[in-house]
Amino acid sequence: MKNDQVKTFDEALAVMKEAGVEPIESQHSNHPALAAQLAETLVGQMTLREKVHMLGGHWNVFSGLLRLRFYNYEAIAGGGCKRLGIPPILFSDGPRGVVMKSSTCFPTSNIRAAAFDTELETQVGEAIAQECAAQGANYFAGVCINLLRHPSWGRAQESYGEDQFLTGCYGAALTRGVQKYGVIACPKHFYMNSIENLRFSVSANADEETLRDVYLPHFERCFAVGAGSVMTAYNKVNGAYCGESAEVFDHLKTLGFEGFSISDFMWGVHDGAESLRAGLDIEMPFTLKRGVRLESAVKKGKVSEALLNRSCRAITATLLRFQNIYREQNADRSVVCCSAHTDLARRALEEGAVLLKNNGCLPISDRQTRIALVGRFADQKVIGDHGSSSVHPPYVVTPFDGLKKFYPNLSLVGSNDIDACCAAAKGADRVITVLGNDYADEGEFVVKTRSGMIKGGDRKSLRLHDDEVRLIHALKKTGKPVTVVLYSGSALLIDEWAEDADAVLYAGYPGMEGGDALANLISGKVNPSGKLPFTIAKKETDYPFFPYSDEKDQSVDYGYYHGYALFDKEGIEPAYPFGFGLSYTTFTYRDRSAREDGESVIASCTVKNIGDTAGTETVLVFVGSDMDGKPKKLLKGFQRVALEPNEEKAVEIVIPKRDLQLYDKDSSSMVVPESISVYIGRDAADADQYRVTL
Repeated sequence: MKNDQVKTFDEALAVMKEAGVEPIESQHSNHPALAAQLAETLVGQMTLREKVHMLGGHWNVFSGLLRLRFYNYEAIAGGGCKRLGIPPILFSDGPRGVVMKSSTCFPTSNIRAAAFDTELETQVGEAIAQECAAQGANYFAGVCINLLRHPSWGRAQESYGEDQFLTGCYGAALTRGVQKYGVIACPKHFYMNSIENLRFSVSANADEETLRDVYLPHFERCFAVGAGSVMTAYNKVNGAYCGESAEVFDHLKTLGFEGFSISDFMWGVHDGAESLRAGLDIEMPFTLKRGVRLESAVKKGKVSEALLNRSCRAITATLLRFQNIYREQNADRSVVCCSAHTDLARRALEEGAVLLKNNGCLPISDRQTRIALVGRFADQKVIGDHGSSSVHPPYVVTPFDGLKKFYPNLSLVGSNDIDACCAAAKGADRVITVLGNDYADEGEFVVKTRSGMIKGGDRKSLRLHDDEVRLIHALKKTGKPVTVVLYSGSALLIDEWAEDADAVLYAGYPGMEGGDALANLISGKVNPSGKLPFTIAKKETDYPFFPYSDEKDQSVDYGYYHGYALFDKEGIEPAYPFGFGLSYTTFTYRDRSAREDGESVIASCTVKNIGDTAGTETVLVFVGSDMDGKPKKLLKGFQRVALEPNEEKAVEIVIPKRDLQLYDKDSSSMVVPESISVYIGRDAADADQYRVTL
């Protein structure tokens, strides 16, 4: 059958299969040209009404929520053409697992990023794809790669931190894992979406240099490995809503994106016709601004049908490239929350948890140690916010559940009651307190209660609650060693109580296996190896301006600098630098060097474990340039190194020069700097100790 003679989607799929099914590794894999030809043939057979139907979501939210238990319990359909057999996209949210039904809940993205292990993140993506397919979804909108510009952002837990390179590497890794099984991966939210309470109205403003250097590179990495879709953001960029901004969609083209786009849900489109003109393909989760109105606009000549054809072709071509791979999986429910996936969830926290302080208090290797486990989260199922990313696992291992398996002499006070906690501490050898934030403190902002209380949303404070600070002070006075375990979506300022803690372990939001992972870390069965994917400041004013306000239509200038680049520029010393993380052993570096080799820069060093415990160190490589106005240094490479006691290994990190490109305002193009400086170290501050200019 010739390509222009196919009559149905299944016939087109058969042609694709005959050409040979290839893995989706880039926008240029699995026969995109053939898929485009077949899509054009199919779209040419569609009626106007069918085309309009394809450009909208079909979620019956009212009957769905009445019949089912929570948002996205089942896959949410969008697009599709029943007559021609073109399947709809079947949407599942993320990113800490599949939101549908009862699925594996991984630690949140912020703590997975702290592992600096993209191979592990690809495995997480593979597990998510299997659980998507097993529960009827062919589309995963959980590749959340918005940059953490400020730790007050309510959805920081869904991001991979403040650095665009790390975020891009993790987003690409998750995309690769998800799409290996034919599930379409959707990076979001495009772009500059990092304010929650004002997300429906705020305009994030930035010049072209800031956009190209800071807010677009991580999306480009996901597109380079073949991300089949992208979701636009609620907010405005430079005064125009993302879902109907020509500037936004021009940038998508600049980055080489060739899939299809969807809007964010319900309030992601304000003008249906304008969104189509800009380049938005599907309005999700249902048609508020398109539908009959769009069909009427085409009939009246106000909107060109060619625009509908363009979007329908993009959607159909993408489905053709993925659907053969997806159908081959034959996944069933037995894979959901299987032991391989829950073990992976536990391992993600074991690799990502960050040891911020330890004066010898940890590990607690003696199983007979009398431990008082106290604090409001000591026996609570805290796994993240209750918004669109909320996963509903069949069980959650709390800190008490996990520690009790290892320490039989464990007592529990599951509150911040100072008298009760201190009484327990006095009868114990060690104290562990689990404190921080939960869904009421930060997360996705939806509505206010009648009393004006906001559940979730942006954080007003970057510190612990007052009663938690008082509790730590009181526990210190008992004379017993105190370990503080922190739950939070990003940075917590800890200067007011850090002196009273003997050990501090940052756990993000730990996932369904969090309690077992914490027990392994605290006992020393697992040596902490996580490193901060963000900077912890000494005071709030060290971070950029953040508009925590209820006022609508605010405009915020997103400057070029944030995170460790801003701290470098302003000469601010952080409390804990980007990349900071302790271990139960000690590593030394020697022979740090860098050289050019054709189209690459190669950074080298030798790392040695001089302690008596096996551990894993992560080497970070930063690069600075001679270009005016650019950062002192930016992360451009990293590598985990596992070492036995007294073992040393040579590390070599290859950085393609294309990864060093920065925006040149004079030529309005991306260029590789003529002169660069390379920094190598264990964190952003330590790396300053070694610098070589090439």
